[in-house]
Amino acid sequence: MSWDRDHAAIRELVSDYLEGMIWGDETRLRRAFHPGALQIGHFGPSYEFFALQEFIDWIKGERTETPGTPYVAEILSVEVTGTVAIVKLSDSCFGTDFIDYLIMVKDRPHADGKWQIVTKTYHVLSGTGLPPGP
Repeated sequence: MSWDRDHAAIRELVSDYLEGMIWGDETRLRRAFHPGALQIGHFGPSYEFFALQEFIDWIKGERTETPGTPYVAEILSVEVTGTVAIVKLSDSCFGTDFIDYLIMVKDRPHADGKWQIVTKTYHVLSGTGLPPGP
């Protein structure tokens, strides 16, 4: 069944995204994201509108966890419509608690199509990345 295959592939992609970001694994991040992907959100005083390479460069400058270190994350919802999916997840990294929305597209409408994140948007719930108040 395509539904099961798509959901399994999406969950694997979310793992690549999380572990790539939290553990600083560029290979996993590049596997998870489309080369033209964007990251958008407010982190501290900054309004980020990063292309993929800027996001990867930012991660390289952060203190990431040792690969294999446990982390806190939960997929809250997955919606799939044909070749488009949206994943909502909560995660904690860089001293910050986030809600992320990952918008994904499958590169071809076949069973062997590859899912990739095309846009990541996020909201900071708490921690060091919390934007300043009014």
